Amino acid sequence: MLPPSAKDLMNIGQSKYAVVVATAQRARALSETKKNEESYRLSGMITEALDDIIEQKVVIVNDSEPRL
Repeated sequence: MLPPSAKDLMNIGQSKYAVVVATAQRARALSETKKNEESYRLSGMITEALDDIIEQKVVIVNDSEPRL
């Protein structure tokens, strides 16, 4: 599989930073559940996290808006 282009990722999140943070958070959650498996690799978790974001299994929410 080809890695996603930056242009495709920008359509998902409001900024590159939001996509990077969401990917890191998803990869951390995946690594916590799979760290005891024999085939555990951190790079695999990052790839899986990016795939989840691209397939919209994970939605990026903008929390910077003020709440009342």
